Amino acid sequence: MEMYEESLSWAYKSAGFLEPMLRKIVHQELTQIVDKQEDRFLSPKEVCERFIPKLSKTKLASWTEQRLLQEYRLGGRVFYLFSEIVEKAKTLKRHKR
Repeated sequence: MEMYEESLSWAYKSAGFLEPMLRKIVHQELTQIVDKQEDRFLSPKEVCERFIPKLSKTKLASWTEQRLLQEYRLGGRVFYLFSEIVEKAKTLKRHKR
């Protein structure tokens, strides 16, 4: 029983030691992923799904008409630039990215 308690104690100490390191590694990896997506184009559906609460396509169209968001047309389809969505999400109230 004593050996089990020592092992358990060591596991808690290790977790406390590893947590800050793991958080830093995960943060760095996520930052790299987001940076790679900066210049990526998103469809209206993808833009709506990135907001919490989920944004309606009608609201997205309204924001586009109000020039709060810039749309790009490629081959007859509408897209939004990921980096612009992230930037505008900081200023648009009630919704967050």
